Amino acid sequence: MKIILYILLIVSYFSIYSFAQENNSSDEDPNFAQFQKGVEAVKSKDYALAADIFEELAVSGDMDAQFNYAILVRNGLGRAQNYSEALYWTWLSYASGLEKADKVLEKILELVPEENHQQIRERVSLFILEKINSGDRASLLNFGKYYLKILPEEDYNKSYLFYSIAAAFGEDGAKEKRDEILSDVDNEKIVEIQSQASEMFEKLRKGEKIEMLKD
Repeated sequence: MKIILYILLIVSYFSIYSFAQENNSSDEDPNFAQFQKGVEAVKSKDYALAADIFEELAVSGDMDAQFNYAILVRNGLGRAQNYSEALYWTWLSYASGLEKADKVLEKILELVPEENHQQIRERVSLFILEKINSGDRASLLNFGKYYLKILPEEDYNKSYLFYSIAAAFGEDGAKEKRDEILSDVDNEKIVEIQSQASEMFEKLRKGEKIEMLKD
């Protein structure tokens, strides 16, 4: 399990920001050594190296690296300042389960024009879908959270669907999340949703790919 420590970083717009620092053994996490190099690069103010390291880990799906890379991009450290990219990676880290990212979202959403939000959301959903189709079952939980927390309005039906699939695969916490929102699911569509979840589960179980859900 990851233990998160924080290195405080003073930045403009955000009075106090923080980097996530993993404290884990290399035997438990193959990305540990590389992540620590990124943290050390930040400490030594070699932001270009830090950005290279955290970007690579972020693309692989590491939520802490996604968070750190978002901070660097937001502040133009090691990369050209880009609020849209910062929002993209912050949303991904939040969908992946890094609750600390929620506080950052309150600020970064104010910096990106609202008309750009949907395009970024679509990129987030595509990233998650690609992870699922590559065999990353934990990303099913990320989609469940995406439909609850990242859309402008909660979509309990779709969130329930993905939590149901994740629960069927035995992903930690999926059953609890599924049951928690069941009462908010459209009762008239529950049979249809469960049938769709079963079909998608079988596809993934057989190694087939699923498609993006339609609105």
